Amino acid sequence: MKNGASLNNIPLLVDLDNTLIETDLLYQSSINSLKKNPLLIFLMPFWLMKGKGNLKDKLTKHFMINAKNLPYNKTVIEYIKKRKDKGDKIILATASHELYATNIFNYLKTEKISTTINEKNNLFDDVMASNKNFNLSSKNKAAKLIERFGKKKFDYMGDHLRDIPVWEAANLSILVNPSNKIIKKTKHLNTITLSSKNIWT
Repeated sequence: MKNGASLNNIPLLVDLDNTLIETDLLYQSSINSLKKNPLLIFLMPFWLMKGKGNLKDKLTKHFMINAKNLPYNKTVIEYIKKRKDKGDKIILATASHELYATNIFNYLKTEKISTTINEKNNLFDDVMASNKNFNLSSKNKAAKLIERFGKKKFDYMGDHLRDIPVWEAANLSILVNPSNKIIKKTKHLNTITLSSKNIWT
């Protein structure tokens, strides 16, 4: 960590797949959709040809997540709660489809999660996600966050190499269970690491 300090009341943007939850919803929706209908394997390449957002949108027609049963990362949630207690806005910013993201957003808003969250202190204030026409990932995500908050005016929590453009635009880069490659590629940034895998379902 070079300087883990965040600006006062700067918003925290949180990725979903393999960050807030210990799974990838595109993978889960693909696998579960194929289990229900193996013939979809022939349609998926055509859906993808129209964009990753379109693929994700099509998959939501065949598989719906159960937010209650997802494997949430308790370490991540505890960090979010600390930032929430300081008065920071917390926003779920994910490349997953908006239907899945909203499902999770609403679940975390209405359910008591572990001992760190209750109905009077919702985990997230807002949600940003992919839709049929737009995939909120990597450079696309960075551009949207800069447009909304300004460069270096938000903190970002993620886990993947595709998050590097977002981390580079962020004030503070929060790395969740990072690989050595990610650590190496983000050495020039203001970073902290959350590496403890403390999972509950």
